[in-house]
Amino acid sequence: MIANCPQCAMSLTFDDERLPTESFNVLCPRCRQTITIMPPPKEEPRLPGSTGTLEAPPEAIDMTTPANNNDSIKVLADMLLQSMKQSVPQAAEPKKWHRRRVVICLEEPQHREAVRRSLDPTRYEIFSADSAPEAVEILHESRADIILLSPTFDPERQGGGAMMQYINSLTPQIRRRTFVVLTSPQLRTGDTYLAFANGVNMTIHPEDIGTMQPIFERSVRDFNELYKPLNQATSTPPF
Repeated sequence: MIANCPQCAMSLTFDDERLPTESFNVLCPRCRQTITIMPPPKEEPRLPGSTGTLEAPPEAIDMTTPANNNDSIKVLADMLLQSMKQSVPQAAEPKKWHRRRVVICLEEPQHREAVRRSLDPTRYEIFSADSAPEAVEILHESRADIILLSPTFDPERQGGGAMMQYINSLTPQIRRRTFVVLTSPQLRTGDTYLAFANGVNMTIHPEDIGTMQPIFERSVRDFNELYKPLNQATSTPPF
């Protein structure tokens, strides 16, 4: 889906498969105008049609005549064998491992490198942005599972505040599936009070970035435990 900013006419591209069903707001990366996006209606899912055809029941077999016994037994054995073959479940295809997408919005290059060294590349797909417009473009192209943000990111455009505005504009469904990590020398690692006060999911001190993966995974376990009743009620998988 492509939308244009009504103020500066900048073209914004969205992944149709990741669009929510309800309208949502985004900030134009160029002029900071708030744009309301109306996703196109999605096609209603349909049940696949049946590929099998019903067959007429086999004619009754005369079991009283000795000459027919051998043929009757063979027919019954063939029917039983066919039934057993149809009842054997097909082997399920192995589930493809989904790597969590991480967007790094940090000002210091050494902190970006520390994050890359900390996260297992087989489990995390890492994107790094140099500016707030670039970060928003990455998020439009492929919705992130994790956003690692510093308040000093892209200071010329006040990128830290701009990214928080973008995050707060996400629909509740998407926001609950986006884990936001805030890092600052003024924050303690794992401070749940400051995380709540800043509207993020987790805080981490820059000195702990080198061990981010175990800290993050422990925080996700706590997050899933907190939202377990809601996830069960809405049939939503854990984060």
